[in-house]
Amino acid sequence: MIRETIVLAALAISSPAVVDGDTVRIAGVLIRLTDYDSPELFSPKCARERMWAEAAKLELERVIGQVKLELVPCATSNWGRLCAEGTIDGKPLAEYMISRNLATPYVCRPGRCPLKKNWC
Repeated sequence: MIRETIVLAALAISSPAVVDGDTVRIAGVLIRLTDYDSPELFSPKCARERMWAEAAKLELERVIGQVKLELVPCATSNWGRLCAEGTIDGKPLAEYMISRNLATPYVCRPGRCPLKKNWC
């Protein structure tokens, strides 16, 4: 609960820092953006995945100032990260990233998530 309060306060005064195409950092706290999955930047399985991961991060960095984030409960543990839904111009951030081929749909249910796309 304390982390959530700190994050909400930080969001009121600054934009998040982009970690990769589906993760941001706010006040030192990692936030997993929900409903989409972008290629892995830190453990890519091939050069092609790394290329797409870099493109996804760059695009999210480009638009992050326009993204509205709302903290939501995580469906799974998410390695200790909090979760947030993002919107841009009133539309889901997931749709935005997917429409640019920088992500795939990825909707987790309590306790489980779908298989991730092989970007290679």
